[in-house]
Amino acid sequence: MRLIDNDPDGIRICWVEGESLVTIVVPRDKLTEAKQLPDMPERGVYYLLDEDHGVLSRVYAGQTTQGLARLEAHKAKKEFWNKAVMFLDSDINIDRDVLDVLEAKTIDFVRRNGSYETDNTYLPSPHVNPYKEQRVEELHKSILFRMKVLGYDLNRLESIVHVSEGFHTKKNGIAATGKYDKETGRFTVFAGSDVDLGHGIIKNLRAIAAREHLFKGRTGKAKLDRDITFASPSTAAVFVLGGSQNGWTEWVDDQGKTLDEVYRNKEHMNE
Repeated sequence: MRLIDNDPDGIRICWVEGESLVTIVVPRDKLTEAKQLPDMPERGVYYLLDEDHGVLSRVYAGQTTQGLARLEAHKAKKEFWNKAVMFLDSDINIDRDVLDVLEAKTIDFVRRNGSYETDNTYLPSPHVNPYKEQRVEELHKSILFRMKVLGYDLNRLESIVHVSEGFHTKKNGIAATGKYDKETGRFTVFAGSDVDLGHGIIKNLRAIAAREHLFKGRTGKAKLDRDITFASPSTAAVFVLGGSQNGWTEWVDDQGKTLDEVYRNKEHMNE
């Protein structure tokens, strides 16, 4: 790993011995400097991350044939990300077929895994050349490994967090309980909570993917058999209740106070 300007929180360039793939970590505010790096490959996939000390709140995945220059459009159009991680190689090592399938696999993975939300609403379906499947699998495995080494674990459907003060909902006869972590903004729904699988989810891909992963097409009311942590109280409420929910008003404590009253109003009073 090479640290540009010896800054551990700045631009990082990473290699794995025996592999040609180059990993570049670019903080949003360092993009101009990153584009000046010499001899960087231009073909590969990347993640845009909303992260805080390794905790991922939102992830977007895509492909590039322009290298670091691709991030300029995302800086102009996507406000959520504060860090990008790119995995680049030459067009000899990643041809167009491999790139298209690798991007689809990368997008599918972030939509189905991890306690974070994703900005990817469309899943491409490129033709899979059977002679190149192994190459795609090897690249994706290497990318996940590198992300984990860098401290960004994309495969965390469940998380263990330090939480405070229990909350619950009983809307529409669905009884669910959980806790909110004010340090990370995440909400954990506890095992034993009801999940209203008969009530469909509107748009929230993270909640949809979690239901599919845990319940695999079941319908009606189900019991959650393990804790699961989401990037926000609203995603947790949507997972449990379906539809479109405001978790800040849906989750209440034993005194009937909403999550918003307990945390946001409390913060306002202290200002």
